[in-house]
Amino acid sequence: MSYALILLLTLALQPLALDAQDPGFSPDPQSAHPTSLTGRWINEFYFAQPGQTPRLYWQIIELLSDGSTRHSYFSRNPSAQRATPYTSIISTWQAGSFIDPQIDKGTLSVIRLKPNQQINFDVDRNQFQHIRGNFGAQFRRYALSPDGATLTLSELVVLEVPGNIVISFPPTARDMVFSRILTQPSAVAPASWGRIKQMR
Repeated sequence: MSYALILLLTLALQPLALDAQDPGFSPDPQSAHPTSLTGRWINEFYFAQPGQTPRLYWQIIELLSDGSTRHSYFSRNPSAQRATPYTSIISTWQAGSFIDPQIDKGTLSVIRLKPNQQINFDVDRNQFQHIRGNFGAQFRRYALSPDGATLTLSELVVLEVPGNIVISFPPTARDMVFSRILTQPSAVAPASWGRIKQMR
């Protein structure tokens, strides 16, 4: 085969190689921690153990520009009164795209979360319990409103399993709407996290 023919075949196949993308997650090439997403976001939801009446709870997700995040759950409205989270999950985060292995599902905008610590508040002992570890990555599908005031996040889902196997985004994942917290953080956050740091 002549050199000219080999070169022609190489050039013909090159666009296919560039266009082909493997399924899975890719960080946003502009910024994995875009300023449009950074900030504090709050959502309220109802939850009940089996046989119990549903109760109202709150959750705050704080996405920081350094790639860290805190996801805290409250049994009292943290916007209206001093409140200590009963559970907080510390993670790193990246915004990006997820190419679904099922071609017809296309590409989704997702946030990849890699938890490294969970902090639970023991009410009876009035102290925090720390669980540290190298936890598996989890994902949330997201959509930001045009005015940047609300952030819609799906439930946490697992899209990567051991062996670098990518699985499809589950159609049953529910969405939750978070509102941006525009006010300055109250004394609740520094006091609560200050107590945690003192107990390490």
